[in-house]
Amino acid sequence: MVNQHQRAFIAAYQQTGNVRLACEVAKVGRSSHYRWLEEDPSYREAFELAKEDAAEILEAEAHRRAVEGVEKPTGWYKGQPGGFVREYSDLLLIFLLKGVRPEKYRDRVETGGWLASIDVTKLSDDQLQRIRAGENPLAVLATPAPAVRALPAGPVPADEGDGTPA
Repeated sequence: MVNQHQRAFIAAYQQTGNVRLACEVAKVGRSSHYRWLEEDPSYREAFELAKEDAAEILEAEAHRRAVEGVEKPTGWYKGQPGGFVREYSDLLLIFLLKGVRPEKYRDRVETGGWLASIDVTKLSDDQLQRIRAGENPLAVLATPAPAVRALPAGPVPADEGDGTPA
C-alpha cells in the first residue's frame, strides 16, 4: 500500500514525467523514490502506471505541437509583438508517425550491389566481431583476414632422440 508521500510523488510524476520535478513538487528526496522502487512492489507498480500516464500526456503535447502548432510572436516593436505566426514541428510529426506505424515509417537500411552478395558465413570470427563492435563493414572487408599457417600434409614427424630438448 502506497503512503501519502508516495502518492504525492506519483501524482506529480504523472503530470511532469520527470523524477527531479516530481520530487520537488512532492517534497520527497530522490533517494526515497529509488529506495521505494527497490523495496516496495506496490509502489513500483504504481510508478509504472504513472510512467504510462506521463508518456500519454507527453504524446498528446507532441501531437498538439506537430498538428495544431504553436503561436510565436513576431515583429517586435517597443517590447510588443507586431503579430504572431503559427509554427508546426515536422520532427515531432515524424516521431509520432514512427510510433503509430513503425512498420511503415521505420528507418531502413537498404543493401545493394556487391554488399548484398556477401556470404557472411565466410567471414572470419575476427571480421564478424569487428562489425558487431560497430566498425564500418566496408573497412572490415577491405582489411585482409590474417593468414592462417597451414600444417603440412601427411603425418607429423616424431622428434628423434630421447625426448629431451637440446
